[in-house]
Amino acid sequence: MKKRYQLLFTIYCLLSAFLLLGCGGAGPGSPGSYGCEDVGLICEVTITPTYQDKNTYSVDVFQQICSAGPPPVYEYFADHSATATLSLRLLNPNTTYQPGTLYIEKYTVEFRRSTDSIGAPPIQSDTRYKTIVLTPPSGTTINTFDTTVIFVDLIRKNKYRTDVLSGQYSSGPAYINNYTASYTFEGQSLGKAIKIFGQTNFQIGSFNYCD
Repeated sequence: MKKRYQLLFTIYCLLSAFLLLGCGGAGPGSPGSYGCEDVGLICEVTITPTYQDKNTYSVDVFQQICSAGPPPVYEYFADHSATATLSLRLLNPNTTYQPGTLYIEKYTVEFRRSTDSIGAPPIQSDTRYKTIVLTPPSGTTINTFDTTVIFVDLIRKNKYRTDVLSGQYSSGPAYINNYTASYTFEGQSLGKAIKIFGQTNFQIGSFNYCD
């Protein structure tokens, strides 16, 4: 009897996969993501840090004087943002099953020190609430959506500067350390929970952003 139930469950999962309903688990898409396969989708995200409308993986935490003046001209100093590019494609391009719209409701960015910067200051995670509506594609097409997200805000930049100047933590020249920023986008589609995971490496310390 037990073997019969196992066989029926296996058949159910195969049928569900064929119909793009899935059987849970990590599934395809960005590593660490889950739930998209349950609604017939493959979800991925790439993170591109930006500052002053330019792509950069260097986060500046020390505001410099670019020109002594008078009056003095200070280096631009603000939050560092990122462009999150979310993409959706069908798990089975030949299906007649139409996936539902995916609604992202919030995202969290967590910071992990690289192995060569293990003695660097910790950086607190940041959670933001933002609604992102992702409509599913059809056939073999891929739908992509760009949205601006926080990367390292002024609060965390100033905290890093205070910590690295305290002498309690190690750093390289110009107070530079290496980190990984890991993003988790959370939402739902057809009543099922969705998480999409992406990450990028970056440096933080003193960088020259004077024009």
